[in-house]
Amino acid sequence: MVDIRLVRRGQGPDGIAKAGAVTLNNAICLGCEKKIYPDEPANVVVRIGGRLAHVRYAHVRCHASAVVEIPETRSPRPPAAPSDGMTMRMTAASVEHGRAVLPTLIAEPEAPVYLNTGTGGGSELLDVLASHVLSRGFCPVGRMRQAPAHADRWLATYTTPATEDRIAQLTVMEPDGTLFYTGTMAPPPQWTAGVEQYGWSVLYVGKIGLAGIPANDQKAKTRLMREAAANGQFVGARITVVRS
Repeated sequence: MVDIRLVRRGQGPDGIAKAGAVTLNNAICLGCEKKIYPDEPANVVVRIGGRLAHVRYAHVRCHASAVVEIPETRSPRPPAAPSDGMTMRMTAASVEHGRAVLPTLIAEPEAPVYLNTGTGGGSELLDVLASHVLSRGFCPVGRMRQAPAHADRWLATYTTPATEDRIAQLTVMEPDGTLFYTGTMAPPPQWTAGVEQYGWSVLYVGKIGLAGIPANDQKAKTRLMREAAANGQFVGARITVVRS
């Protein structure tokens, strides 16, 4: 239920498709910084600075839909990792890939950031985070029939879940030592067993809205992931994972 009329004027047809496709699951209001529920009305605010377009959402009462021009000197550089301002939600699951059930991580950016690569009257928005990981060994995902290729020198470490809610600490490092993610996750026992068996996990990157699905509804999560892959919303790789 997102009002994207002003995005149409500000970003063109491709901007409409990209902004409208972003789910409100796990969205935080730009104004009051409280959760926006998927079934309530919301407005979209696009902040354009240079070639970057930051898409954020707001309660109708907190902020009108708008396209805000930011002077290029104040426009932040494209964030590529949490240390650069990109915050993410990480979900751990065991997901069928063909006949194999594999340990899988899904990294969802809290708010998408796009790069305007169009020229002239056209507008083509490129997802900054997806572009970043594609340049570091990830590949586009169309179907989840098998695990994507291994990305060299990516390394994730995790702590063994010790509490009843199975919360674990996860840190993911890029090949050059840059911090990609650090935070908590709640891995199911099958994920931990799979990582101990294989020594790696599949890692998908893409904003698809897993936060809106109950934690124990694995079928719904898998269905959403397959739909996202089929719609070109995922890039992925296998990365080495070790217990810290």
